[in-house]
Amino acid sequence: RRVLFRSTIDAPVTQWTHPSAQALQDAIDKALPHTVNVLSTGVRSTSPYVLVHTFSDRVPGTTLAFNRDSRKFIRLGDARPELRGQAMAGMEFVHYSARDGLNIPAWLSLPAGSTRNNLPLLVFAHGGPWVRGQSWGWDPDVQFLASRGYAVLQPEFRGSNGFGRKHFAAGWKQWGQAMQNDLADGARWVIAQGIADPKRICIMGASYGGYATLMGLV
Repeated sequence: RRVLFRSTIDAPVTQWTHPSAQALQDAIDKALPHTVNVLSTGVRSTSPYVLVHTFSDRVPGTTLAFNRDSRKFIRLGDARPELRGQAMAGMEFVHYSARDGLNIPAWLSLPAGSTRNNLPLLVFAHGGPWVRGQSWGWDPDVQFLASRGYAVLQPEFRGSNGFGRKHFAAGWKQWGQAMQNDLADGARWVIAQGIADPKRICIMGASYGGYATLMGLV
């Protein structure tokens, strides 16, 4: 029986309990090393074909058929075919220190071909707030903003899930306080790297991110 476990570290990963299924996953990951590769196959399927959905920070999604016998791929379609071949922003996993010393993980996306210097910065606060804000992959909002010249910072401020209990518990009773400082400290960190123009900083978000936006203005 094939059983799989899917978890999220920097990006989603799949682990299979059945050796042959894991070997197939390893072979496809080796052939497609720059994407997350999600396999779809029947438990008792005898077909040589396996559906593979791939994506990355620069690729919104492609569906392929992989032939286990010939070891070749057939492209079936793209999630957003009009964007194929277009320059996209990459997503970097970064860390910075909040003012109280807590390590804050974050995602930094820069416009394709940018000089990493003196860019307008948008701090994008996720909702929840007790959720994982983001993982490595293609985000339509971020790509739109980056295509307009913005650097985009997506902090996993204290209280975010997926980074350990200490990080999660540090957000208790900290709405508008230390959680808000994490966002401001992220902006200051990007400025200190020389990436962001301190006179062109903005903030946005929805749900809790909308609250954080209003508190940022306050």
